[in-house]
Amino acid sequence: MTKEIQGVVLTVLGIVVLRLAVGTAYLNYVKESLRPWLLVSGAVLVVLGVLTFVDVVLRRSVPDEEPESDDGHGHGHRGPRVAWLIFLPVVAVFVVAPPALGAFSAARSPAVPSLLNTSLPDLPAGDPVTLYLSDYVQRAVWDKGTTLTGRTVELTGFVLPQPGGGWQLARMQITCCAADAFASKVQPVGLPAADADLPANQWVTIRGRWVPGGSDGPGDEIPLVQVESLQRVEQPENPYD
Repeated sequence: MTKEIQGVVLTVLGIVVLRLAVGTAYLNYVKESLRPWLLVSGAVLVVLGVLTFVDVVLRRSVPDEEPESDDGHGHGHRGPRVAWLIFLPVVAVFVVAPPALGAFSAARSPAVPSLLNTSLPDLPAGDPVTLYLSDYVQRAVWDKGTTLTGRTVELTGFVLPQPGGGWQLARMQITCCAADAFASKVQPVGLPAADADLPANQWVTIRGRWVPGGSDGPGDEIPLVQVESLQRVEQPENPYD
């Protein structure tokens, strides 16, 4: 790989990172708080690519500049060919455009991380109160529903069909990026007949109340929510909790 091509690779990769970070596409891969670091990283890559081109131009402008070092067989060292693999993320973004993690990943993820029970603050005044699915799970499982009792909540997530019929409401949560994602899951009860069999990855907003019950095995804590109303919605701008 010649220096010119190295400059192209760095510049293109930097532009891709900047393009993702300037819009909202990066939210499919990393947390929102990482956006400034993506902007800085993309800018640095673009600068390095431009400096590589400048270095090539300056070297060519010097008439006595020696050619690239020879390996003894008449071939100059131009960088490892494996460097071309850096174009794979570019191809993935522009051609494949992987979506946010959904039902396939949620079905293979533990329902909630194994953490100790803890007390959580009261919910803000007024009903309904909008909660992330992970917040609802924490309050229902770790705090035994203490702060949810008697309150009406709104939960947004995607449909996760179950092998035996019916579905769970799920949403992926990430600590840093999609690679460390895990699922928060809630079992709706009292679904309207028209909504009892929705397709996988259909996003919905449920308004309802916490009720005791649900599975409580280690690593498989799935609380219940008594459904009062259900609305089909578009995927949120940030699909992760």
